[in-house]
Amino acid sequence: MGLRNRLIVTTSLQHDAGMASLKSNPTIGDVCLEGFEPPEGLVPVAVYADFTAASDAGLAILAMGKSYWTLMHEAQYVLCVANPDVELAVAELRAVAALDSSPRMFGGTRYREFTFGYLSFGIYAALLIACFVWQQGGEIVDVGRVDSIRMVESGEWARALTALMLHGDVVHLVSNLVAGMGFAFFVARFFGASAGWLLILMSGILGNALNAWVYFPEAHYSIGASTAVFGALGLLTGVGLWVALSEAKQAWSVPRWFMPVFGGVTLLGLIGIGDGALDGIVDVAAHISGFFCGTVLGMVGAIFQRVFVAWDRHRFWIGWISLAMVALAWAMVL
Repeated sequence: MGLRNRLIVTTSLQHDAGMASLKSNPTIGDVCLEGFEPPEGLVPVAVYADFTAASDAGLAILAMGKSYWTLMHEAQYVLCVANPDVELAVAELRAVAALDSSPRMFGGTRYREFTFGYLSFGIYAALLIACFVWQQGGEIVDVGRVDSIRMVESGEWARALTALMLHGDVVHLVSNLVAGMGFAFFVARFFGASAGWLLILMSGILGNALNAWVYFPEAHYSIGASTAVFGALGLLTGVGLWVALSEAKQAWSVPRWFMPVFGGVTLLGLIGIGDGALDGIVDVAAHISGFFCGTVLGMVGAIFQRVFVAWDRHRFWIGWISLAMVALAWAMVL
């Protein structure tokens, strides 16, 4: 169907738990708003009943790297884009509306539950196992591990990522494989598989960088994906924290934020510290750093989950970003 400059896309709005979102079944056609004249070069692509709904739609357009303008007309909010962006904007709004109309939701809340395959989990396992085999035949541990002095003084921050790929022994490797996949499964349900793994990777990188900075100028070395594993736990804790704070008030006997935080910290204490901390086997600071960074990222991600819904159509490229980061980091340290 051709698009003309006076094209209007109308979508319905449902206000759920104080939050508006794009809904399905947009009407697309040559519909004009009587008396509305957009500025030169702009084309109206959507009209909404309130500003919140228009802003939600605008976020989807911003996620494409495009600009939008929201104009008022007779108590309605009209979303406009530049003339060359009309077709892309309409396609994006349709895609987001289709996702938003899906019946799959978390317990009736406004948050989306993503569906995904298990290819990314296989890639995670293959990557860690391949690096473990690789490190048996060379000296890559010395150049790839966290080294607080070299990272802070020499700027070798790529080690924050490469250290996640290295492990001390088979037990260390298997424990991070199992725990990582378990936590990642739930992260992927909230953010999508590709974006979820990217957030886990970023939590591990930031956790290792923070850990090195905390230890500096003391020499400190560490390896293992556990920083990212506890980053994944932190992501889940951050999501739970934001959901608890933003959902409708209920008569709790304790603050609503206490339960997700208590659950996350308890798991961190049970499996992230352990008896090995007494003899230096377990890098407790790395686990705490990863958990902290993951919690921050998880909370921010939960606030903007609708952006991840819009990005899900680009999940293939998001997955390649994570793999490219791993390859680039190794190229920098070798």
